[in-house]
Amino acid sequence: MTMTIQQYEKLRPIANVSRDGSSKLFYTTPNQIAMWRVQTLFTKEPATIEWLDRLKPDDVLLDVGANVGMYTVYAARQRGAKVYAFEPESQNFALLVKNIVLNKINGRVIPFCAALSDCVSISTLYLSDFAWDGGSSCHSFGAEVGFDLKPRKSPLAQGCLSYTIDQAIEHGAIEVPTHIKIDVDGFEHKVIGGALKTLANPKVRSLCIEINPALDEHQALIRQMAELGFYFDQQQVDKVARTSGSFEGCAEYVFDRLSDRLSIAPSDLECARSPEPGSEAESVLQHILDKVSATPVTTDPYPYVVIDNIFPEDYYQKILTLFPHAEQMIPLGDTGRVTPGSYEQRLVTLFTEEHFSKLNPEQQAFWRDMASWMYSETFLSSIVDKFKPWCSNLLSKKSDAKRSIDIRSDALIVNDQTRYEIGPHTDAPHRLISFLFYLPSDDTQKHLGTSIYTHQDPTFTCPGGPHYKFEYFNKQKTVEFLPNRLMMFVRTGKSFHGVEEVKDENVSRRLLINNVRMV
Repeated sequence: MTMTIQQYEKLRPIANVSRDGSSKLFYTTPNQIAMWRVQTLFTKEPATIEWLDRLKPDDVLLDVGANVGMYTVYAARQRGAKVYAFEPESQNFALLVKNIVLNKINGRVIPFCAALSDCVSISTLYLSDFAWDGGSSCHSFGAEVGFDLKPRKSPLAQGCLSYTIDQAIEHGAIEVPTHIKIDVDGFEHKVIGGALKTLANPKVRSLCIEINPALDEHQALIRQMAELGFYFDQQQVDKVARTSGSFEGCAEYVFDRLSDRLSIAPSDLECARSPEPGSEAESVLQHILDKVSATPVTTDPYPYVVIDNIFPEDYYQKILTLFPHAEQMIPLGDTGRVTPGSYEQRLVTLFTEEHFSKLNPEQQAFWRDMASWMYSETFLSSIVDKFKPWCSNLLSKKSDAKRSIDIRSDALIVNDQTRYEIGPHTDAPHRLISFLFYLPSDDTQKHLGTSIYTHQDPTFTCPGGPHYKFEYFNKQKTVEFLPNRLMMFVRTGKSFHGVEEVKDENVSRRLLINNVRMV
C-alpha cells in the first residue's frame, strides 16, 4: 500500500527542503545526524551540488558512498537522473532506501548494500561509530583505519561484499554512468583502481571525488586522473577546501573529461573545416594520426615526440613543389606578431585569407586543403589526447566562467634565411602544443634542427614569453633537420627550445609550424 508523507511522519520524523522554490525533497530524520544532513544539504558540499546541477534526465549517476542518500535523492528527484547508489553500512542503507521510497523515485534509483573497491571480495567493514538510526560516516572497508588511512580502533565490524565498477558493469548490474560521485573517506583511490576500463569509456564525462591531498595515495590519484584524460580546476578546489578541523585541506575535486570540455574555436581561415570523406586530406589525416599513436612520448626534459615520414611520400612531394616562393612571403616582423623589425630572417605565410591571396590558385587549393585536416576537431582532439597528462595539467590552470575551453590551430609556413636564430624559450603562455614539420628536400641541412635545452639552474622555470641567451643553458640534443620529420611538444615551464644561428649562406630552412593554442 502506498503511504502518504503524513502517514510516514507518524512512524519517523521527516524533514523537507527545497532549493530556490523548486520541488521539495523529503528525508527521514530519526536522529540529529540525519537532521544535520538535511540542514546542510546545500552548504556542506556546495561544489557537489553545483556539479549535480549539470545532470539531465538522460544522465546516469553512480553514487559511491551514498550514505543516507542526500545526493542520490537530489540527483533523481531534482534533476531527473537515473542513479545507482552504493552504501555498505547497514543503518545508512536502511535510511537510503526509506528516502528513495519517501521521494517516490523507486523507478529511477537502484540501491546496493555493498562496497565498491579495487577487487571483488568478502571482507570486513570497520565502522567508525554505530549510529542506531544511521547517518554516520568514515567507515573503512578491508582495513581498520580512519579517513587518513592511519590505524584506528573500530567499535563494530560488519561483514561486507565488495565489487569493482568495471565488474559491476560487465555483469550487467549497472549501466555505464555518465557521472560518478565518490566519497568513501580515504579509499577513493581504490574505487578508481577498480574502474579503469570504465573511465576509458567516453560515456563517462565527469567525476566528483572527495580528495585528501595530504595522502600520497590521493596525490597519485590526481596524477592518475590526468593520465586517464580528466582534469580539474584548481580554483574550484581552493574555493571549497576545508580550512580547519580534522578534514583540513580535503575538498571535492570535480574532474571533467578533457575531450568533453574542448571546443574548437573558429579559425581566421574561412576554408578551415573537417576533411571531406574519402578525400586525400582525410587519408593524410589518418596517416598522421596512426604515426602519432604509434610513437611514444619522450618525457625528459619535457614531453616531446619526434616522428619520421610523418606525411605520405607523394603528399610530401606536393608540399615541396607548392611551397611558397620567398617573394610570396613576408618577414615575421611585418605580421604584428612580434616587435616590428625583429626576426627579419624568418619569412612566413600565415594561414589567413590575406596571406593565401598572395599564392597562385594551385598553391591556394593545396594549402587550404591542408587546413581542412590540420584545423579539424578530429586532429586537435587526437593530439591533445596524445599528451593528455600534461594538457590536463595546463588546462586545469585556465580559469573560465564558461565550462568549455576553446582551442584552435594557428599555422604558418616558414622559410628561415641565413643568420636566423632564436634563443631558448618555452613559447607563449596561450600555446598548448607546438608542431614543427621539417620540410627540407634532402639531408644536407640536418645540422639546422631545433635544439632542446635545460637551464643551468635546474629549478628555473618560465611560464612563457622571453627568449633567453644561449649561455645560460645546456644543450641536451638537436633534433636533426631531416626531410618529412615532425617534432612536437607540450609547452611546460621547462620546454626550452631554440635554433642556433644559421650560418649557411643562401639557405632556405623550410618548415610548417602549427601551434595549438588556447583561445
